[in-house]
Amino acid sequence: MVFYVVKKLNTFRKTNLMKKFVKIFLLFLVSALVIIQFIKPDTNSPAEDKTKFIASNMQIPDNIFKQLEKSCFDCHSYRTQWPWYSKISPVVYLINSDVKKGREHLNFSVWGDYDKPRMMDKLDGIETEVKDGEMPLSIYLPMHPEAKLTESDKKMLTDWARTAKEQLSTK
Repeated sequence: MVFYVVKKLNTFRKTNLMKKFVKIFLLFLVSALVIIQFIKPDTNSPAEDKTKFIASNMQIPDNIFKQLEKSCFDCHSYRTQWPWYSKISPVVYLINSDVKKGREHLNFSVWGDYDKPRMMDKLDGIETEVKDGEMPLSIYLPMHPEAKLTESDKKMLTDWARTAKEQLSTK
């Protein structure tokens, strides 16, 4: 009988300890989430020098420009439209990281700084990434369904990239 009472008492203590642990953990988690709302990365885009923007350095048909604007500029230019949820930590860190990486790989706002071989390489990358369905990123599309590329959009962009690359190579 004593063994049974001790066992029940230990179970009761473990249950109470577990409840206390869960409460303390949740309090810590909520506190951390509140605190990180005040510590955020800088999401201001640099000022864009219009003379370096891609449209100032090469001729782009309107339909191509509109598609690039819809599907690419948020991560690959200084024309990023930061949505409301990008103000919330920790989401802001994820989005900011993706935008920084996107601009490192390709930045339409500094196209004029690229030399001819690099421009051709970037156009080749656009053609390959779009054709292979790598861009836009699948994580981006649920909140930006307008950026999704149809097969005809993909063909239009890859044809443009290929043609633009060919035109650059003959200059």
